[in-house]
Amino acid sequence: MIGKGNRQRWCFYSEDAAEVLQKYLAGYRHPGSPALFTAQQYLSGQVNRLSYRSAHHNWKQLIKGHPALAGIRLHDLRHTFATERVGIIALEELRALMGHQSIQTTLRYQKVTSEQAQHAAQRAFNKLSQTTL
Repeated sequence: MIGKGNRQRWCFYSEDAAEVLQKYLAGYRHPGSPALFTAQQYLSGQVNRLSYRSAHHNWKQLIKGHPALAGIRLHDLRHTFATERVGIIALEELRALMGHQSIQTTLRYQKVTSEQAQHAAQRAFNKLSQTTL
């Protein structure tokens, strides 16, 4: 798919997501547009790519009734995806999945969570207890 910066992007998703996407493509996406997510201008009838502003508005409406999601931005989902994969997959693979040109951008997500730090400390304690002086 073509994404931000008019660059080719990879997009992987589950079978459940594929099913929903097929329904969306069949019934909601404007067939005359190459864009995946489209919006039709109310007055002119012109069809364009769905803008980030419109997606953000739709997200806010969607989470309105869910207090646990209050304050969560749509872009936070992308950050969560990246942060949760650091340490699970190679940084170069994550860079490609995120569509970053520079590895420096991907390195922003390489943060140690308290849970990761606790596991690392436990492993170190275990190794120390196994060594004899």
